[in-house]
Amino acid sequence: MDGLKRLSGAKSAAQDDFNKGTGTYVVSFDAPPKVKMADIKKEMGKYKLETVKLKITVVASGAAAGDIALANPKDDDLLKTVEDHKGKKVVLSGLLSEDDKGKQTLTLSKVTEAK
Repeated sequence: MDGLKRLSGAKSAAQDDFNKGTGTYVVSFDAPPKVKMADIKKEMGKYKLETVKLKITVVASGAAAGDIALANPKDDDLLKTVEDHKGKKVVLSGLLSEDDKGKQTLTLSKVTEAK
């Protein structure tokens, strides 16, 4: 999936896994990505985009990480964890989604203090 290397700001892209016809790719960026889902789909060509997971290191500052809104999963209050670390570097992980207007939301699955 060499096309993923062409995403704006991407420094590398590599296949991480392949299982039962589904490939998992990791794209690394030097700075928080400004990539939209349409950009990813364009580079994937004929392949179907199932999900986009995001892992980003930022300074905790509330319910957003730059232009990306943060949301809680159904069963946990990870936004409280982000708030508890306000002003500190944290690693946010979760599922990235995008509405029809291009607004992105990261549904958190894990929040840890950066080392």
